[in-house]
Amino acid sequence: MTVRKLLALALVFVITLSMAACGGNEADTTTLPADETTEAVSDETTAAADETEAITEPADEQTNATTNMAEEETTEAGEFDLTTAEGVVSLYKDAAAKTNKAGISANKVMSLAYLDGGEGAIGTIINMFEPIARKALAKNSTPISKIEGSFENLTASDVKSAKAVDDGKTTTVTIVLKEQTDGIKGNPNGPVAHGVGVLDGIDTAIGELDGVNVDYSEGTVKLKYTNATIKVVIDNTTGKIKSGKWNFDVNVSLDNIGVKISIVKVTLKGAQGIVKYEITM
Repeated sequence: MTVRKLLALALVFVITLSMAACGGNEADTTTLPADETTEAVSDETTAAADETEAITEPADEQTNATTNMAEEETTEAGEFDLTTAEGVVSLYKDAAAKTNKAGISANKVMSLAYLDGGEGAIGTIINMFEPIARKALAKNSTPISKIEGSFENLTASDVKSAKAVDDGKTTTVTIVLKEQTDGIKGNPNGPVAHGVGVLDGIDTAIGELDGVNVDYSEGTVKLKYTNATIKVVIDNTTGKIKSGKWNFDVNVSLDNIGVKISIVKVTLKGAQGIVKYEITM
């Protein structure tokens, strides 16, 4: 097998890892469920009633009411029940929408945490090309201008835990997402896809390698997303995200995958890798 063919074979696995840089599947924006909409309307009705009551109060009480209203307007977190996961998630979604509308300045960084080419000589060859994987990921570590993931579809059922700490000026939100496992096709409807974003279909990327045919029919491709976390600081005055971090680890494994390069046929067995994905704003 020529060096050129060995390189192409190694890239079959390496490109699978570097495709993590293409994360950010976005599902269509959906409307809020009826109960959330009703709750929002109820909140507005209550606020309107409070304003009417304040107008009829004596001057000193009216002044106090006006002051309290101002505080409530600047404390966006006060609109949500931060003792529940639903409330914390709703606060995050509201802040993310406002922040995206204004645009963000953030950096997406990819890094290779682990690479094992698997069994036999092919595995050894893949391990030799570890620097290629690292460079590919570094090349795709780029600035971004919007929050990734389809956060509009994030719900309390997507999270392991969610908490918010309000210090009066800012509210720090920490959301730990449930794990998500995909195959060769990315799933835009999983918890990590909603919160941070996941890989696009890796079969398409591998298919772009000239002269390389990959057979998944008798093998398995698994991408398991772990340690997915959202941590943001929200300005209570504007309701926008001041700073934040979105991250996950994607554990990639390929087993019994047939690869044909020209007339040469080989099989990838037990190849594994871990890519760390992090967005910092």
